[in-house]
Amino acid sequence: MTIKLQLPDAVYASLLKGNARVQGTIALVSPREGNFNVHSRKRNPSAREFRKLPHGRVSMSSENLRLTLSVDFDEHGIHPAQVLIDESITASQYIMGGPTPSPSLYGGE
Repeated sequence: MTIKLQLPDAVYASLLKGNARVQGTIALVSPREGNFNVHSRKRNPSAREFRKLPHGRVSMSSENLRLTLSVDFDEHGIHPAQVLIDESITASQYIMGGPTPSPSLYGGE
């Protein structure tokens, strides 16, 4: 099968310079035509600091901050909204460099 593919100018120039590989995805416009989209890559990944939380983790670098939480709705005595509040407070204390508060009962009775 032959597919007609459109490449961005920067990708084409990169291939001509001798970079043998470019990773990306092909979005088909029709069964025989598509557009190539390059996957973005960070050149200099910065060092990250991680802190484990009861329902997720927080990670911090010089460029950004991530708070990842996962709360099961069927956990006994756990209110998801209270977990979001408590663990975001814990994460903010970690980021600001202050003492980390002990987790509450997450809204349990």
